[in-house]
Amino acid sequence: MKQVITILTLFISLISFSQEKKCSDFKIGKFTYSDPDYADLVTERNDSLQTDHYPKMGWKLTSKVKWLTACTYEIEYIEVNVPKMESIIGTKYIIEIIDINKNKILCRTESNGIVVEKEMIKSIE
Repeated sequence: MKQVITILTLFISLISFSQEKKCSDFKIGKFTYSDPDYADLVTERNDSLQTDHYPKMGWKLTSKVKWLTACTYEIEYIEVNVPKMESIIGTKYIIEIIDINKNKILCRTESNGIVVEKEMIKSIE
């Protein structure tokens, strides 16, 4: 009986540790947003670039990505396909992953003294 309890305890520990997500699990991928105001936004990120697509509006915004720490990164807009938005080129945002829950991350974004928190949902592919 003692062996069964030991084996079960070990098994449960292994399962819980193997399912724990880290910020690095969210460095690349395809993301949507839980906020209805951003329901049309799809973000795709790889090691060095992030592209934000707004399909209904036909917008595409491309940013350079620079990871500052394990859970904090900077994006800088480098290209937009909307002439009236060209003024954001060169704008930098600092994004910090402040919470992880399964395939969702809560991010705090800061730029020019404005702080916004948004929940991003990573697509499981």
